[in-house]
Amino acid sequence: MKKILIFLLFPLCVNSQNWNFINYYDGDGRHHPITFSNDRYGFVLCGQNGEGDYLNDFFKFDSQDESWIQLSDFPGGPRGYAYGISDSTYAYVGFGSNNNDYPNDWWKYDMINDNWEELSPFPYLGRHHPAMILTNNKIFVGMGSIDGQNLGDWWEFDIESNIWTQKTDFPFGDRHHPFYFSINNVPYVGFGHGNSINNNINIYNDFYKYDIDIEQWIKLSDFPSEARVAGTQFSFNDKGYVLSGDGDDHGPLDSGELWEYNPEIDEWTQLQSHPGGARWAPGSFTIGCQVFLTSGFEAETGIYHNDLQSLKLSDECGCTQEDAFNYNSDFLINDNSCCYVSGCTDSNSINYNEFACYDDDSCIPIYLGCDDMSASNYDSLANTSISFAGPNFIDLGQGGYHYNDMWDMVFNCYENVKIKSIDVYAETSFSSQIEILDINNDQIFSSDVSLQEGLNQIEINYLILEGNEYKIGINGENQGLYRNNNIEENTFPINLLNVIDITSNTTDSPQDYFYYFYNWQLEIECNFLGCTDILACNYDINATNNDGSCEYAIEYYDCNGTCLSDQDLDSVCDELEILGCDDSLANNYNPDATDNDGSCIYPIYGCTDILACNYDINATNNDDSCEYAIEYYDCNGFCLNDQDFDGICDQFDNCPEDYNPNQDDYDTNNIGDACDSIYLLELDINKNVVMVVDYLGRPMPFKSIKKPIFYIYRDGSVKKNIFFK
Repeated sequence: MKKILIFLLFPLCVNSQNWNFINYYDGDGRHHPITFSNDRYGFVLCGQNGEGDYLNDFFKFDSQDESWIQLSDFPGGPRGYAYGISDSTYAYVGFGSNNNDYPNDWWKYDMINDNWEELSPFPYLGRHHPAMILTNNKIFVGMGSIDGQNLGDWWEFDIESNIWTQKTDFPFGDRHHPFYFSINNVPYVGFGHGNSINNNINIYNDFYKYDIDIEQWIKLSDFPSEARVAGTQFSFNDKGYVLSGDGDDHGPLDSGELWEYNPEIDEWTQLQSHPGGARWAPGSFTIGCQVFLTSGFEAETGIYHNDLQSLKLSDECGCTQEDAFNYNSDFLINDNSCCYVSGCTDSNSINYNEFACYDDDSCIPIYLGCDDMSASNYDSLANTSISFAGPNFIDLGQGGYHYNDMWDMVFNCYENVKIKSIDVYAETSFSSQIEILDINNDQIFSSDVSLQEGLNQIEINYLILEGNEYKIGINGENQGLYRNNNIEENTFPINLLNVIDITSNTTDSPQDYFYYFYNWQLEIECNFLGCTDILACNYDINATNNDGSCEYAIEYYDCNGTCLSDQDLDSVCDELEILGCDDSLANNYNPDATDNDGSCIYPIYGCTDILACNYDINATNNDDSCEYAIEYYDCNGFCLNDQDFDGICDQFDNCPEDYNPNQDDYDTNNIGDACDSIYLLELDINKNVVMVVDYLGRPMPFKSIKKPIFYIYRDGSVKKNIFFK
C-alpha cells in the first residue's frame, strides 16, 4: 500500500549559502536509516527511533516536485544499523540488527517497479554498520561489529551470479562504522571506531583503497582533520565525500563537516558544513548534482531528525533541454531539473505558484490589510487580509528542546491584528496552556492545548489591539518544546508583514534565544457597518461595527410579520385574540372580535313590546305586529275593573256595585235598575244573559272583543253583537 504525503516546501538558505532545507518525511525521526537513490528518486527506510524501536517503514522522495510518498513496509522486518547501496535501477539492502538477532538476509529492490526480491543470504556473521560499496556489478561488504566485537573481514557479492565470496581481510585494524565510497569502480574505506587501546576509545583517521584485481589494500594519506566515526558518505563526479558524524572522542563534531576527497591528488578539501549541529548516524543520497542529507541524531539538541536538506555540489549540473525555461547551454550534466512551468516561486509572495519551478520575477510582496472594498477599513494597498509570517524553526539556526515555562517572546503590535495560529514543535505528547500577556503582565488570552510529538499548528484566533510589549509563552507543563538557542546578531526585531515585530525574549539574554512559536498566521479583519444584534430582523452576519440600523419585530410577531404563537392559524397572534361575536349579521356583532366565542345573537322578528297582547319574549326585532287590549280590558277581553263581577267594566257599568250583567235601566236614568231599586215585574227573569259564545259556539267573556259574538238569554233568545275597535 502506498500513502501519498504532501508537504509545504520552504527552500530557505540556512547557515551555509548553498544548503537548503526542503521538508520532512512523515515518519519517526531516526538514526542509522538505510538510504539510496536513482537519478530522480531518493529512498529512506528502517533505522531506530528515539525510543529505541526498530523501524521497517519505507519512504520515497521525488526530486522533481520535492514530495514524499510512503511505500509498503520493508519485507525483511524492522531493523537498525543496516545499509543499502544502489545503481540506477536496483538497490541492495541487508545486515544490521533487530530485537532478536543480527540478520544476514540480503535483499534486492527494484526502484522502478517497487518490487522486493530476497537474494542469497550473507554466508557469515550478520553485523552492525559494515562498509558497503558497489563497483562494476559487484558489491563489497566488510568490517562492522557484532555484540561489541569489531570485524575486519571483506566479502564480494557477484550481482549476476548471486554468489558471495570471501576476499582478503582488511589488515589495518578491525573497526565498525567506517566511512566508505566508490570512485571509478575503486572501493575506498577509512576512519571508523576500532578496538580500544589501553581502555581508551580508538577512533581512526586513516584511509585506504582496495585494488579489486589483485585483492590488495593500499594505504592513502591520513585524513587531515579530527578522526571520526558514524557519519555518512557518498561519491559524485569522480570524487568522494564524508559528511557529519562523531569526532575522536565519539562525541559530536564541532559542526556537520563536509569533506571532499580527490583521488587524483590524494587530497581532502573541507566544504560547507550542513546546518545545525553534527549528526550521529545520518543518511544521505545523491540525485543529479545534489546531495541530500536526512535523519540522524543531533546530540546538541537531542533531536532525532526526519528532515531533508540538500546541497548543490557542482555548477556543471542543470537543465540541458532547450525547450525548458531553465535551459543553460553551459551545463554538462542533465540533473532532471528542467522546468516547464514559470511563475513566482517565493512562498512569501501573494502570487506564489506552487507548481512553478522557474521564477519569472513576477513575485508580488504580501501587503497585509483589509482588501474588501465594501469594508469601512478598506486598504487600497492590501492584497490579502490573512497570511503566514515569521520564521520556521530551521531559519534561526541551532536549537533544541526546552523544558520550563519561565520564558516568553516579546512583541509589539502596530495595528489591530488577529493571531489565528502559531506552530510549535513538541518532543513528545503532552498538554499545557498557551497564554498572551499585556504590557502590565495581565493575562489577556489563554488556551489549553494537547500537543502531539512533532509539528503542531495551534489555533489562537485572538485579536491583538495596537500596543507594545505583549508576551506570548507557556503557562504550565512543558515536556519539551523546540527553541533556537544561538540566534545570530541583529536577527531581532523579526518583522511580521509590518504588523508585528517580535523584539526579544524575557531572559537575561533577550537577543540570544527564540522560544517555541513559529510560522504565525495573521489576519487584518475587515470592518463592515451594519446591524450587529443577532436578535434584530436585519442582523448582518458580516457586520463588525453597529451603525444603529437594527430593526426589530413587533411584539408577538417574527421578522416576517408572522405570529410567534397562532394555534388556530388565523394569522392573529394568540396574545392578541379578542373573543366575541364576529358575524356582522348578528345583533351583537363586535367588529374588534377575532375569535367567535359562540355568543352571536341573531334577529327574531315579532312583537317586542312587553305591553302588547302578543308580546314575544324571544323576539329581538319588532315587526309592527303588536296587538293591544281595548281600554279598560285585558288582552283576554276581561274587564280590568269589575267589582260586581257581572262582566261589565266598572267604567261602563250603570250599577258597578251590584251584579247586573244586563244593565237594565228601564227608567233610562243611566243608573241601573239594580242600583235605583226599580224592580219591574215585567222583567222576565228568563231574559237574563246566561252565555256568550263566538260563531263556533265556544264560550266567550261577556264583553269579549272577539267578533262576532252571540248572547244567549235565559228565555232561549239569541242576540248577535259586533264590536268595532
